[in-house]
This record gives sequence, structure tokens and C-alpha cells, in this order.
Amino acid sequence: MIRINLLEVEPRPGTPPRVGRTMRTALAAAGLAAAAAGLVLWPALSVRGESMRLDERLRAVDRELAGFADVRARRDAAERRSAALARRVALAEALHAARGAPAGVLDGVSRVLPDGVWLTELRQQESGVAIEGRAARMADVSDLVDGLESSGRFVPPVEIVESRLEAHASGGVVGFELRVGLSRPAS
Repeated sequence: MIRINLLEVEPRPGTPPRVGRTMRTALAAAGLAAAAAGLVLWPALSVRGESMRLDERLRAVDRELAGFADVRARRDAAERRSAALARRVALAEALHAARGAPAGVLDGVSRVLPDGVWLTELRQQESGVAIEGRAARMADVSDLVDGLESSGRFVPPVEIVESRLEAHASGGVVGFELRVGLSRPAS
């Protein structure tokens, strides 16, 4: 036979008190609530920590970019100086090329000047060169025109603006005025 004692038994002295069924249920519920709170708060705390790490990383990148601002300013200044120097070099080259133009015109004309022709005036104009002079014969003027056209320094055709017969102490001479364009030198 089985006996069940339904009377409450006094705990022995020095033993911890027994936890009753109600108390165990309450402790289990509190544990479950704590676990649920932990599950809910853990992602929030994890996201907050990640957010703080990213904020610190952004501040570090901003500090690094601020350091590059000085480099960018120096690069821009160097590019401006380089452009200014390039303009100066181009101007110097243009002046150097133009410096030889009058001498080149004189050289080109003197190389094709036939015997019996002398020049009284040579003017460089925007569109080319105006040449005035005198010749012993009209054929000499024609030879000068042919020489200028075939020289390569002048642009054909050579325009004969005027030719006239003039009286001279040694006989008749032909006075003439020519206009011819200048060819651009090859770069």
C-alpha cells in the first residue's frame, strides 16, 4: 500500500527552503521574459555599435579628404602656371617665327631678281607684299613675275598692278608695281 502524507512538513534546520510550484512558474516566466528582452535588444545594440563604428570611419575619411584639399589646390595652381607658361612659349615661338619674316621676304625677292631690274620700294602688307621698281625691258618684269610665282615663298598669281614706260637719262625704262601674297611657312 502506498501512503501519501498530505501534511506540511517542517524543513529541517540548515536546509534551504523548497521552492514551490508557483514560485518555479514565476521564475521560469521571468527567465523567458529576460531571454525575449535579450533577443529583442541584442540586434538593436549590435546595430548601434555598427553605427558608431561607421560614424568613426566616416570621420576618418573626412579627415583624409581634408588633407587632399591642399594637394588639389596645389595641383590646380600648378595647372594654371603650366597653362600660363604654355601661352608664353606659344607667344615666344610666334614672335620668333615672325622675326624672320621680313628677312625671308627680302631673301625670296633677291633670289629671283633678274639682271636689269632694280627695286625702289618693297612693302610688307597684311595680304602680302607690294613691290615697286624699274626694269630695262618689259621681259625683265615678266621674268621677275615668273620667278616670284615659282619660288614657293609667294602665293601665285603675282598681280601686276601697274607697268608704265618712263623716260630716263640712259633711255626708256619700264616702271612697275606688283602685289604678291606670302605663303605660310611649313610648321
